[in-house]
Amino acid sequence: MALWDLQNSDCVLVMGSNMAENHPIAFRFVVEAQRRGAKVIHVDPRFTRTSALADIYAPIRSGSDIAFLGGIIRHILENDLWFRDFALAYTNIAHIIDERYEDTEDNDGVFSGFDSATGSYEQDSWQYEGKVVPTAVAEHKPPTKAETSSSDTGLRDGPPAMDETLEHPRCVYQILKRHYARYTPEFVEEVTGCPRDTFLKIADTFARASGRERTASICYAVGWTHHSTGVQIIRAASIIQGLLGNMGRPGGGIMALRGHVSIQGSTDIPTLYNMLPTYLAQPNVFEKHSSLDEYLATETPDTGWWSNLPKYMVSLLKAWYGNAATAENGFGYDFLPKLIGDASQEPITMAMADGLIQGQFVMGQNPVVGAVNSDMVVRGMSKLKWLVVRDFALTETADFWRDGRMVGRGELNPADVATEVFFLPVALPGEKEGTVTNTSRMVQWHDHVCTAPGDSRSDLWFIVHLGNRLRELYADSPLPRDRAIQALTWDYPMKGERHEPDAEAVLREINGYEVATRKQVPKYQELKADGSTACGGWMYSGIFPEEGKNLARSRRADRPGVDTNHQGWAYAWPANRRTLYNRASADLEGKPWSEKKALVWWDEGNTKWTGTDVPDFEPTKRPDYRPDWSKHPQGMDAIGGVGAFIMEAEGRSQFFVPSGH
Repeated sequence: MALWDLQNSDCVLVMGSNMAENHPIAFRFVVEAQRRGAKVIHVDPRFTRTSALADIYAPIRSGSDIAFLGGIIRHILENDLWFRDFALAYTNIAHIIDERYEDTEDNDGVFSGFDSATGSYEQDSWQYEGKVVPTAVAEHKPPTKAETSSSDTGLRDGPPAMDETLEHPRCVYQILKRHYARYTPEFVEEVTGCPRDTFLKIADTFARASGRERTASICYAVGWTHHSTGVQIIRAASIIQGLLGNMGRPGGGIMALRGHVSIQGSTDIPTLYNMLPTYLAQPNVFEKHSSLDEYLATETPDTGWWSNLPKYMVSLLKAWYGNAATAENGFGYDFLPKLIGDASQEPITMAMADGLIQGQFVMGQNPVVGAVNSDMVVRGMSKLKWLVVRDFALTETADFWRDGRMVGRGELNPADVATEVFFLPVALPGEKEGTVTNTSRMVQWHDHVCTAPGDSRSDLWFIVHLGNRLRELYADSPLPRDRAIQALTWDYPMKGERHEPDAEAVLREINGYEVATRKQVPKYQELKADGSTACGGWMYSGIFPEEGKNLARSRRADRPGVDTNHQGWAYAWPANRRTLYNRASADLEGKPWSEKKALVWWDEGNTKWTGTDVPDFEPTKRPDYRPDWSKHPQGMDAIGGVGAFIMEAEGRSQFFVPSGH
């Protein structure tokens, strides 16, 4: 959902955030919703300004969010408060699960497949009955085709078994009821410390603010994501919103309040070790990823929108490696580094402490303060040969050898730190041009206003010039390991005396172009898997659809007239769509669930989807379309006219997530 859409909510639940203080511009839309009659709920260990402005405040113990949300799920199910028509149509609530699956209450507190020796799960029983449903979402390991048996047909031969009466003991509805039965109001009070009556008031208020005519939203920030169980907390919120019909609809959804400049952008065009741009999986030596063909066979589901993954992967390789990426060499797939383990913050820190890593670049963060176990961070950095820190001020990380916490306790002698630290000053936002991507997936352009003082340079300047120097250094190397650097299409034009790379040239490459003509690709639907298109990030394709048309620069004045979704302001990936999965805002026949909550709908006269947002659905697919299973449909042909959640292989929101997630 978009921030301004919060004003259309009938109830706003804020957890894991002090929104009023930390996101004051966003909170104005919560205040507007409240002015229109919405209830505002704040659940937090502290009583803050957000709490003071809320209609209901609930204190909870830090880290007890899952118990609180689990109690809401139980309250919805036990009191039959869920939006039945929505959930039956758009979720997997009626699907029947494999008979081998066992929940925790039936299996000594663990799920089926637990290996006590390794402390991990084998997930083959976590599937639909008789089906294996893969996923290509990069954060998770998909079940490969090689891991499926000949009796597992996937979705090509028909949907999973369902019981829409919801009476089957192994249907998702019954599993949900059994699993969440433990989260009684008394249990919630005991675990969270929230008074029982306050909890019940919140659960009932939120549930009754949802349904055909009403929608409610949830806002969270790093108070959820910084927990080790942050993923599970957000999953619980998605179950609540799916049950209540609050996904893809005006005033409904789950709002991730981004805490730092371009924190969303650093996930999309990622600084994350396990993903390639726009959520493609980083190749891994422990998966079936030895070649491009094997990678694509492993990662590409047969059905749903992710069946287009080959187009996005090949176009990315062409953007990076240009003429060096050919069909004969798998479009340069071998140039990509392959994961050999966990390269997140903590294991990398321990690897530095063990002397396995010799150098590190720190850009856009301050791990001595922000990372887990700052003592270990300092200990690890003290074992490096070199450390490069780029920031606008001398941070604790840049100064760790002198003023670190361990130094202050006498545990680290500055004279014993052999690390050579390079502190390089950076240009501030007004001193450089480029984009940031923030809350609501908003890609916004900022202009170069003034020149950065002294030796301060933009991050783009540093990375591009570093890349060019590395290419020069390895230009004559005969070693295969250096081919990736030699093949880079590092041809961005420079501007001014400081040779600042043209940020718009980078954005044009991210948007994508036809290789033969260099003409910009107007939208991601036109990317190809044959090497004829190049694209640095498929979800951003369309942001620069033609020369001179940078939609990240959009201002509302550029698009006069009614603009209820603010589509004239900046660019929201993908396709400038403001609400994801907005097909769910209409019923099975394509009519809005409520005229008051209309967003997109089926226009029978013009035989297409239309509305006040860009439809997140195939524009001409009829609501009554049904796949012909006798023809073994693939891709979007296997998604029916009510398959609103097209990024899932079956087009449904998932309460029970099959193995691979």
